[in-house]
Amino acid sequence: MSSEMALSPVFTIFMSLPSELRIKIWRCSFPGPRVVPVRFQRSSNQYTSNSAPPPLLYVCSESRSLFLSTYTKFILSPKYDSAVFINFNIDTIFFDNLECSPDGDLSLDLARSPHSGRILSCAIDSQVWEVLRVFKYDSLSEVMRMPNLKTIALVMLRDYDGGGLDRIQAEKYGRENTLIRMNSNTVESEIMHVQGYVDNLRADLKQRVGNVPNVQLWLL
Repeated sequence: MSSEMALSPVFTIFMSLPSELRIKIWRCSFPGPRVVPVRFQRSSNQYTSNSAPPPLLYVCSESRSLFLSTYTKFILSPKYDSAVFINFNIDTIFFDNLECSPDGDLSLDLARSPHSGRILSCAIDSQVWEVLRVFKYDSLSEVMRMPNLKTIALVMLRDYDGGGLDRIQAEKYGRENTLIRMNSNTVESEIMHVQGYVDNLRADLKQRVGNVPNVQLWLL
């Protein structure tokens, strides 16, 4: 090996590797399970997320093509574009803000979404849930729009940071139990209040025929 190659900070022969090896390397760069907040940004008139899209989307045409074979641009209301990419098999869609719906009707957006049937895991901020129930008292208004849903979580959010959500998702995924991550700022009465929503949702789902998702409470 020449001294120039040994000292070079850039691996310049990557595209000369066999395609099978390149694909394996690209796939090793895919992110693991994520909790992806989804909001509607009115300034750009599209759905966005504060969870940055994986860089493979922008590296080159080969990485982008491979990425898009696994990740899908998530469309909620078909009237608007989206900058959110989801792996429906492992990611959790998180509606963490009232701006999740441009028209203020998340249930209607989900009904119109071409991807609602692919959502397997969904989380909704507890305060957003309260507002949704003011306009649609039926607790299944949103859940029924996601017919293949496996997990629905109501989230009490404290000092949000993406890393915390990632850790919760890694621990949670594939399990059936309710997750609780306590901190000193959590007030017991607030927990009981949101737990009441969780219990009501579970009770309503018991009356449902067909797929019944697991209901969880997340305290972050």
